[in-house]
Amino acid sequence: FKLLLSRRIHGNLKLSAISSDFVHGDDYQSLANAAAMLSGKVLPGSKVRRGDPDKNQKEQSIQDFRAAFAWLLSEAERVLSRQRYKGLGEMNPSQLWETTMDAGSRTLLQVKIEDAIAADQVFTTLMGDEVEPRRAFIEKNALIARNLDV
Repeated sequence: FKLLLSRRIHGNLKLSAISSDFVHGDDYQSLANAAAMLSGKVLPGSKVRRGDPDKNQKEQSIQDFRAAFAWLLSEAERVLSRQRYKGLGEMNPSQLWETTMDAGSRTLLQVKIEDAIAADQVFTTLMGDEVEPRRAFIEKNALIARNLDV
């Protein structure tokens, strides 16, 4: 199964999918266990803290576990650096190692092509030299695209 969620953020529609793999995975289980453990214990007016108490510790008043989790995620995103690359040639060697070169962290997936002719047509449309078929494909499918990285 796949659970599809939609929400509006600053007027933009954000779509997310939660797969059964995620729900049955360790990350979800850890969150579910933490939520169950804290259920009824995180009351309005509670505070959540992050950081070293001896340094720049931050504190936020919260109403429930969901608010605590959302605040901690937003704080974590502040210190993250997200970069986008068009291809592997734009990356430094250390960045390549973080993504594809480290055999211990990469995942290989087998792709099965059931209709080779249709796959070739889509590949030619998207990767070919002719712009017009690519433009038509994008215009036709733009509103149904999911997980688009923009």
